[in-house]
Amino acid sequence: MRALRAIEPGGQRVRLCEVADIGELAAGEVVVTTRAVGVCGSDVHAWHGTQSYPMKYPVTLGHEAVGVVARVAPGVDTVLPGARVVSETARSVCGRCAACREGRYNLCPERLGFGALYDGAMADAFVTRADILHAVPDAVSDAVAAVTEPYCVAYNAVVERAHVRPGDVVAVIGPGPVGVFAAEIALLAGAGDVLVAGVPGDESRLELARAMGCDTSMSDGSWWQDAGRPGSSDVVIDASGVSATLEAALTLARPGGQIVKVGWGPQPYGRPLDMLVSKAVELHGSFSHTWSTWERVLRLLGKERLRPAGALRVYDFADWQAAFSDMADRTVLKAVMTL
Repeated sequence: MRALRAIEPGGQRVRLCEVADIGELAAGEVVVTTRAVGVCGSDVHAWHGTQSYPMKYPVTLGHEAVGVVARVAPGVDTVLPGARVVSETARSVCGRCAACREGRYNLCPERLGFGALYDGAMADAFVTRADILHAVPDAVSDAVAAVTEPYCVAYNAVVERAHVRPGDVVAVIGPGPVGVFAAEIALLAGAGDVLVAGVPGDESRLELARAMGCDTSMSDGSWWQDAGRPGSSDVVIDASGVSATLEAALTLARPGGQIVKVGWGPQPYGRPLDMLVSKAVELHGSFSHTWSTWERVLRLLGKERLRPAGALRVYDFADWQAAFSDMADRTVLKAVMTL
């Protein structure tokens, strides 16, 4: 079968390969035939060799997939062959630590994710766990179902970590997929005013945010000052991929406000944190998601309360390089490949 694999460390080491078909399954495992898979920024980083997290090599990329259950291991009775499903991204967790026992298995120190430390879903089929599968509503297309995962990342940041309330002023830094989806969820949660801020090159993504009803700002300098928003935001969602934007988030946040850092930024911050103290800002990290997040997001997608279709561009799996390039160049918000 076909699989898109990072062969070894370094840039341009991703190849579309032929690999052996999936063999015997371990207890609790399921084979899913992939129908569509989203391209995450982390997949692009792996393509460029710039990821900031451990990877094993070779490894099949991809963790944003929808597919059909092909077969199940003996004893699996929670899902049947033929079911259309999406899979969470924690291929394995320890099940013993405090986080796991509290139901916060996304924070398990031994969590191993698809597409980095386990073979992922950018393949004709992939192996996952029966207990992390979710049924896809009939009304949701494959292309839309493939972006359930980034919506879950955004939902966790906006609703579960930040607790956006009706009437809140919300600022989102970084109009990538998670940032734009976070803005959409903030509006759905009742935010009275949402600003999405970006830099040159983000024009098409900011246009999508405006179409949703958000204000936007773009600058390569102090755009948070240009927007006239310093100290006015109840909630700031930092969905950028750099550490330095935390300074902007601290500037935007009102005294006693909240900041959620959801974008990965491996660079050292290297700036004073006095505003964090003087404003008594609540600073949260937000990572991944859990079962209930997926169920709520799928319910919203099924009822068309979330509408990502206009943000998607669909590619054939064979055209993966175009999909990756368009994501890297920011010419599309979200690339989805169909198999």
